[in-house]
Amino acid sequence: MVELWGYTGRIARVNLSDGRAFIEEVKTEYIDLVLGGVGLASLMLFIEVDPRIDAFSPLNKLVFAVGPLTGTIVPGSSRAVVAARSPLTLGWGESHLGGFWGVELKKAGFDALLIEGKADTPTYIYIDDGEIEFRDASRLWGLKTSESEKTILSELEDPEVKVACIGPAGEKLVRYASIVSGERVAGRTGLGAVMGSKKLKAIAVRGRQQVRVRWFDKLRSMIARLYPSIMSFPTTQLLSSYGTNGEMDSFYQYGDVPIRNFTLGEWNGISKIEGQSMVRNYLKRHRACFGCPIGCWKEARINDPRYGLIEGRMPEYESAASLGSLLLNDDPASLIYMEKLCNDYGFDVISAGATIAWAIECFTKGLITIDDTKGLQLRWGDPDLIADLLEMIGERKGFGYMLGEGCRLASKIIGRGSERYAMHVKGLEMPMHDPRAFKGMGLQYATSNRGACHLQGLVMRVEQGERIPDLKIYRRFQRFEIEGKGWLVATMQDWHHVLESLGLCKFVQIPPGHVAGFYFLVAGVEKRLPELQRCGERISNIQRMFNIVAGVTSKDDILPDRFLSEPLGEGGAKGQVVELKPMIEEYYKVRGWDDRGIPTREKLKDLSILDIVESRLRSLGVDTWS
Repeated sequence: MVELWGYTGRIARVNLSDGRAFIEEVKTEYIDLVLGGVGLASLMLFIEVDPRIDAFSPLNKLVFAVGPLTGTIVPGSSRAVVAARSPLTLGWGESHLGGFWGVELKKAGFDALLIEGKADTPTYIYIDDGEIEFRDASRLWGLKTSESEKTILSELEDPEVKVACIGPAGEKLVRYASIVSGERVAGRTGLGAVMGSKKLKAIAVRGRQQVRVRWFDKLRSMIARLYPSIMSFPTTQLLSSYGTNGEMDSFYQYGDVPIRNFTLGEWNGISKIEGQSMVRNYLKRHRACFGCPIGCWKEARINDPRYGLIEGRMPEYESAASLGSLLLNDDPASLIYMEKLCNDYGFDVISAGATIAWAIECFTKGLITIDDTKGLQLRWGDPDLIADLLEMIGERKGFGYMLGEGCRLASKIIGRGSERYAMHVKGLEMPMHDPRAFKGMGLQYATSNRGACHLQGLVMRVEQGERIPDLKIYRRFQRFEIEGKGWLVATMQDWHHVLESLGLCKFVQIPPGHVAGFYFLVAGVEKRLPELQRCGERISNIQRMFNIVAGVTSKDDILPDRFLSEPLGEGGAKGQVVELKPMIEEYYKVRGWDDRGIPTREKLKDLSILDIVESRLRSLGVDTWS
């Protein structure tokens, strides 16, 4: 095998059905095409998983992958990705995990871990420096994530072990169940439920190997020169001081914060739940993921008569908005309690809040009845009700069983026109950014391969005034304009696939040209920026082809009608709607896709992946272009 730097060159393949584990070499052509991380996961799943299977079938596979920069001294190099067919979107599913687990997998000697099959009884996997062991998890089944991690660490008697596990929500197949490691969460698209369907409770990892860096001294010197620039970035300072929720006030001024299920543009409760206020009143300590100079991760401490003493993760912006402003809940202590509930039960706070918002709005309109809720009176702004619903979701009890399906499937079950109030794209509930405030973000939501996602591109950063000359973004794109947004969104989506493939956090502001330099110094492979961007474009197209086979096509590149035809009457986005159609047309043209949103053979050939795609489609009996 060719000598590799930055990569371990190994993939662990675990079959839960027969209790066997194998170690395979990473194909160097895969590395050349898609780098690693989410790119490697995308290519492996496209080749090995039929996108039409039931997401809970033993034939579905989970891939955990890290990038060549994961575990190095590059700032923000903590990231891991997990991917599978999603039980929520029924198409491409991926989620990302910070903290320390991904670094430990890398130091244990693996670039990826592929899990297939289904165990007969609850199981957890223990990986110790390349040795893979299956352990009984029967006594863990039913435990919350914090309890599970504590029990596993006690059994293994090694405080350096890192654990990624599911809670009761994953076991009970809540369709947006998450995977939790410490207080870091792979939250979106329901991959914790895929773990649950396989009877896989946790993956514990211990690694003692060092990541091999080609030119360490030059890398250290380059980081030292760049470090002051990273830390002087205004958003960096805000994140460092207050976490992601420190931006809530500025988002509110833009009309970006969702209020009452995206129906209001103003609300006087913002000042109580925004990050600066919460940090002042409830901060226990600042935390940081591996290799991060920023430390946007905050821990909170409250002693409230309703909840007792609670110490845990401070709500991020998405949590504070989804369980706060979206539901008209201005009780900050309740947000800390509910953050812990979601993480302990193990489900996505964004999807939970958006699904509850759908239910409350439908209840107030008479579309959901007291019989549907099994006696519950749903109303806005009631933290006790919200907490009760979250527990019911985690346990899949009562009305919580339906809410655990996510708003798209739940609205189909209810019917009665309730579908109109379900805020999702491709089945993934909307993040807490209103696309009427940033229209490029609306296009990003509509075209993201995993459904409504603010992180696959972060276009709103450019629409706030950021310029990225390395990516040829020389001018400011106004947030309400639509011209040029197709090119902008495609460019940013591809670049963010690059970051996710290298193992970097997007909150660490590293200029793209320097990212290319870091890759060269770590891996010893010279890929200039345009070639890295082509890697990102390949990943976009591979995921798109996965979705097309799954039946997710241009008809799903849409936003809820609320954003297309219902302007807000007040706030920073007053009077705006998203003019999606012309942006979609430009986007398809920029992408080299046909008017059905299908990548053309010419585009796939230009990206050097046509042979891979055609071979896979033939094996599936699919003729995409007919």
